[in-house]
Parts: sequence; structure tokens; C-alpha cells
Amino acid sequence: MTGNPLRDELARLGWNAGLAAALEQLPPVPGRPVRIIEQHRSEYRVHDGEREFSARNHPALHQELTKAGDGVAVGDWARYQDEGDWLTQLVPRRSLLERTREDGRRQRLVANVDTALLVMGLDGDYSPERLLRYRLMAVASSVTPVLVLTKLDRAQDAEAQRREIAGLAPDTAVVTMDARSPQAPELLAPWLTAGQTLALFGSSGVGKSTLMNSLLGTETQRTGATQAHQDDLGRHTTTARFLRRLPGGACLIDTPGLRELKLSEEQARVEDDFSDVLQLAAHCRFSDCRHQREPGCAVVRELSPQRIAAWRESLAPKKPERKPGKFGRGKP
Repeated sequence: MTGNPLRDELARLGWNAGLAAALEQLPPVPGRPVRIIEQHRSEYRVHDGEREFSARNHPALHQELTKAGDGVAVGDWARYQDEGDWLTQLVPRRSLLERTREDGRRQRLVANVDTALLVMGLDGDYSPERLLRYRLMAVASSVTPVLVLTKLDRAQDAEAQRREIAGLAPDTAVVTMDARSPQAPELLAPWLTAGQTLALFGSSGVGKSTLMNSLLGTETQRTGATQAHQDDLGRHTTTARFLRRLPGGACLIDTPGLRELKLSEEQARVEDDFSDVLQLAAHCRFSDCRHQREPGCAVVRELSPQRIAAWRESLAPKKPERKPGKFGRGKP
């Protein structure tokens, strides 16, 4: 390490040479690097490696981010100015995980994440199609996805379900576990190395908060008891995104349960074989369903119009590239 105690502590929050170099390229403004660990309505909780405290966007930063259609997310790095408790500058991100809202706007979820732990229960929460959408969200942001299957005790056939998921995502790690197990850190050890940042994603009630407690080694995050087996519903126990440091030196961000996840067109196109569309198509009422307005179409029921449009576009024949003319323009 650098030998500087403060920089060593920043490294435990995920600070590295790449971020330091990116910060050096920015215009000089007052402040020292901090990481956003919680986001509230009008302020943030940040950490400088030694302690955590509250901060607000400086009016100039607020104006800059608003103009760019951007904002601060948990996991971001920023410059912090003690006088006024201001965030004065946002450090360029390594990654940003986001989703598309119903109105088409994008919602920033977490930033500067290395690995996304995508959690799904093998009970009533079981939905390979939704898990594949989570995976595409991660891959589109250059974040490593790890598929974590929980609630084995409620599975109809846990091994068959694991094989199905592994077959749909053959290049992605699949881990089955009891989120309450002391072995959870060992099972996820390859992704929990010092300096790494992970984020938990999944529906409410799948055991994300329980898994976080297992990884932390203490119950810092309150969990909600899952209701009766017949409905497989869980109570929301995480209402905001927050980052915590793990004993081994990694950082973990817990996120509220996502009721749905719609991908942007760009996300849907990244390394996409549209296996979720094909999987759903097998459950349409009619074997010759065109996935438009037919009754009983599982594709239209489960996927967003943008996702279906991207799939249709992938089937369209590609136009041949035009050769450049003498002055660089394509020949007609």
C-alpha cells in the first residue's frame, strides 16, 4: 500500500490507482475524496476512510449534474469540502447500474461496483426470465454477475432449478446457498477480496438482508420474517441503498427489492442471445404466436415493449455496409 494511513483506509472503501488518476484529471476544486455510502432525500452519508458523516451537493455541482441529466448514487466517489459539508465534484465512475422506469426515465441504482450478486429464491420467487434481465443489466455495465440461488428448503427440485439457470447462463457463476449459513462468506469468497465492491439485487423477501448479515458476521440489517409458505411473500426490510465494509476488506451495497426490472434498449443488446424471450415463447397459448396482441402471449405479458422491440430488431436482416467513396462518403 501507500503507507499513508488515510489512503490505506480509503483503499478499504474501494479507492484505487485508477480512481486516483481519474481525480487528478479533473479541474482542481476544494475537497478530499469520500465515498457515498447512503442516500437520503436531501443529503448523503459519506465515508472518508476514518469516519462517516453527512454531506450535501454544492449548488455548482447540483447545477452541473442537473444539466447533464445525472446525479449522485450510492457507491459514487466525490470530493468533499469540510466548510459547508459540501460535495464539490463527482469522480468519473468505473460502472453504473441503472434501470428504466415506467415513464422511460433511467434510475441510477449503484455506482463503481465490481460484482453484482443477483439473488433469487427457489420458491415462489423463482423466475429465470427475471434473473436473466438482472444479469443483462450487470453485463451492460461491465459488472461481473453472480447468480445466487436461495431458499433451497422451499424448492420443488433445487438441483433441477440450478441446472436450468446454469443452462440459461452458461458463462455465469451460479451459487446455491442458505443465506443464513455461516458458510456464505466461503461460498462467495472469490468475489469478496479486499478493495472489491459488490451489490445485492433481487426481489423483496429473497434473503438479501439475511445474506448481508451473514457476510458481515453480525445482524446490522433487520430482516423481515417471510410469511406463510403458501404465498411466498416477504416483507420489505431494506428501504434504501447503503454501503457497508465487510470484515475481509470488500464493500457490499444492499438495495431495496425491485418489483420489476425493465432494461433500456442498450442494456438489452449487450451480449444478448434473447434466451428470456425464447424461454417465455414456449409458454404462449398458441404455438404460432407472433408475440404481438395474441391472447395468452407470455412474452408480451412479462417483457417490456422495448425488450420485445430489441428482440425483433435482432431478427431483422442486417444491411450491408456501404463502401466509402473517394471523399469518405458511402457509395449509394
